[in-house]
Amino acid sequence: MDRIITVAFSPHRVETLPLAYEIMKDHDLIILEEPYNKKFYQLLEDEVSSEEYITLGAYGFPVFEKNFIKILKELYKKGKKILQIEPYLEKVAYIQEKIANSTNIEDIINTPELKKIFDIENEATGKLLNYYKASVGTDFKKIINAVKEFAKVDAKRFRIRDFLRAKAILSILPEKGKIYIEAGVIHLYFKKLLHLFLKNSKWKVRHKFLLREEIKKRTKKIRLFHPGEILTLRYIFKLKEKPELEDLLSARSLIYIKIVPKKELLPTEEEPFPHLAKEIKVIQMVNKLSFEDCETLYKKLFPIRDYEEAFKVVEKFLNKKY
Repeated sequence: MDRIITVAFSPHRVETLPLAYEIMKDHDLIILEEPYNKKFYQLLEDEVSSEEYITLGAYGFPVFEKNFIKILKELYKKGKKILQIEPYLEKVAYIQEKIANSTNIEDIINTPELKKIFDIENEATGKLLNYYKASVGTDFKKIINAVKEFAKVDAKRFRIRDFLRAKAILSILPEKGKIYIEAGVIHLYFKKLLHLFLKNSKWKVRHKFLLREEIKKRTKKIRLFHPGEILTLRYIFKLKEKPELEDLLSARSLIYIKIVPKKELLPTEEEPFPHLAKEIKVIQMVNKLSFEDCETLYKKLFPIRDYEEAFKVVEKFLNKKY
């Protein structure tokens, strides 16, 4: 009797979809990392078009979403059960709706779980604003401190989010079956919680990094995290603080976000993993930078809006250095 849970870690990239499909097709239940949307089930029943659904959802990766919907519809027609489970984001949307409609928010303040989310979102917004204010100044150390302070709050938010999602999934576990759980690559704490909560059960929890083999082939490593993710993961898992390392990760993250592609890249015969290829290149570049290098480059890159132009600036800098 199968009782298997597969946590599949993957970014929302078109290039990951064939890998995801190969695993999803062997599972009975597919749990998506997104808040409940009643139109999603109308979508699966062909009552709502993909175009309408994507437009209403304001998705950041429309090409990915359009292709993912095709896969999900195919799996649904083959009898797979598909659920959307992301309670934290559902509660954030509920809070935002209450505030936007100027509704009495007493139920938010008086409901411990909602109050906790309300407080952490307010704190995160405050830290983000502090970062924006610092980022236009000339005090690089102040900018770095603002990055770290936001990352710490973001880590607290991830811990709450992963806890709520793990608990929600546990509450709907069937008696048996094979379950595929979609998860972003930074949600390692979610995996840890599932292992912890199910350690005395009959369920076997396993995980799969969808890009693992391709990453290993290209880098000899099995995972790929950029500096900002490494910094946040350190805070999520409450590792012993190392100020010098955290300063360096923060500094490199500022350069990373300026030169990594912002648009969706589509696979080709020549390069089936375009996003991964670019991300590997960018991570390798920023990992060569010292704290002082980052400070120098930050000043040059700040006014540049085009990531390709920014990439060339960093590339030229490294060519001179090495």
